[in-house]
Amino acid sequence: MRHNKNIVLLLVVLLATAWFMTGRAEAQQAQQPAPAQKAQKPGEPSKIKFTELSHDFGKVEQNASLKYSFVFKNEGKGTLIIENVKAS
Repeated sequence: MRHNKNIVLLLVVLLATAWFMTGRAEAQQAQQPAPAQKAQKPGEPSKIKFTELSHDFGKVEQNASLKYSFVFKNEGKGTLIIENVKAS
Protein backbone atom coordinates (compact mmCIF):
# COMPACT_ATOMS: atom_id res chain seq x y z
CA MET A 1 0.00 0.00 0.00
CA ARG A 2 2.80 2.39 0.89
CA HIS A 3 4.51 1.65 -2.44
CA ASN A 4 1.33 2.70 -4.29
CA LYS A 5 1.24 6.03 -2.42
CA ASN A 6 4.84 6.74 -3.46
CA ILE A 7 4.01 6.00 -7.10
CA VAL A 8 0.95 8.26 -6.98
CA LEU A 9 3.00 11.05 -5.38
CA LEU A 10 5.69 10.69 -8.03
CA LEU A 11 3.10 10.88 -10.79
CA VAL A 12 1.54 14.00 -9.28
CA VAL A 13 4.96 15.69 -9.07
CA LEU A 14 5.78 14.73 -12.68
CA LEU A 15 2.42 16.00 -13.96
CA ALA A 16 2.78 19.28 -12.04
CA THR A 17 6.29 19.77 -13.45
CA ALA A 18 5.10 19.07 -17.00
CA TRP A 19 2.18 21.49 -16.56
CA PHE A 20 4.52 24.20 -15.21
CA MET A 21 7.02 23.76 -18.06
CA THR A 22 4.25 23.90 -20.68
CA GLY A 23 3.01 27.19 -19.25
CA ARG A 24 6.50 28.68 -19.38
CA ALA A 25 7.01 27.60 -23.00
CA GLU A 26 3.68 29.16 -24.02
CA ALA A 27 4.55 32.41 -22.22
CA GLN A 28 7.89 32.62 -24.02
CA GLN A 29 6.22 32.05 -27.39
CA ALA A 30 3.66 34.77 -26.64
CA GLN A 31 6.32 37.47 -26.26
CA GLN A 32 6.42 39.81 -29.21
CA PRO A 33 9.68 40.06 -31.16
CA ALA A 34 11.54 43.35 -30.96
CA PRO A 35 10.63 45.80 -33.72
CA ALA A 36 13.08 46.01 -36.60
CA GLN A 37 15.55 48.88 -36.29
CA LYS A 38 16.44 51.25 -39.08
CA ALA A 39 19.74 50.47 -40.74
CA GLN A 40 22.52 52.62 -39.33
CA LYS A 41 24.71 54.45 -41.79
CA PRO A 42 28.44 53.84 -41.34
CA GLY A 43 30.10 56.57 -39.31
CA GLU A 44 27.00 57.70 -37.43
CA PRO A 45 28.04 57.54 -33.77
CA SER A 46 25.77 57.24 -30.77
CA LYS A 47 26.05 59.80 -27.97
CA ILE A 48 24.74 59.14 -24.48
CA LYS A 49 23.59 62.16 -22.45
CA PHE A 50 22.72 61.87 -18.73
CA THR A 51 20.58 64.42 -16.87
CA GLU A 52 22.92 63.93 -13.89
CA LEU A 53 26.16 61.99 -13.44
CA SER A 54 25.96 61.10 -9.75
CA HIS A 55 23.49 60.74 -6.90
CA ASP A 56 24.08 61.08 -3.16
CA PHE A 57 21.72 59.07 -0.94
CA GLY A 58 22.94 60.95 2.11
CA LYS A 59 23.07 59.22 5.47
CA VAL A 60 21.67 55.69 5.17
CA GLU A 61 20.97 53.06 7.79
CA GLN A 62 22.87 49.80 7.49
CA ASN A 63 21.14 47.13 5.34
CA ALA A 64 18.72 49.69 3.89
CA SER A 65 17.45 48.90 0.41
CA LEU A 66 18.02 51.85 -1.91
CA LYS A 67 16.99 52.46 -5.49
CA TYR A 68 17.70 55.27 -7.92
CA SER A 69 17.28 55.58 -11.68
CA PHE A 70 19.55 57.63 -13.90
CA VAL A 71 17.82 59.26 -16.84
CA PHE A 72 19.65 59.35 -20.15
CA LYS A 73 19.00 59.60 -23.85
CA ASN A 74 20.83 58.98 -27.10
CA GLU A 75 21.61 62.32 -28.74
CA GLY A 76 23.55 60.72 -31.58
CA LYS A 77 22.24 59.23 -34.79
CA GLY A 78 23.79 55.79 -34.26
CA THR A 79 22.27 52.99 -32.19
CA LEU A 80 23.18 53.25 -28.51
CA ILE A 81 24.23 49.88 -27.11
CA ILE A 82 24.73 49.59 -23.35
CA GLU A 83 26.75 46.61 -22.15
CA ASN A 84 28.60 45.45 -19.03
CA VAL A 85 26.87 47.78 -16.58
CA LYS A 86 28.32 47.67 -13.06
CA ALA A 87 27.50 49.59 -9.90
CA SER A 88 30.33 51.31 -8.07
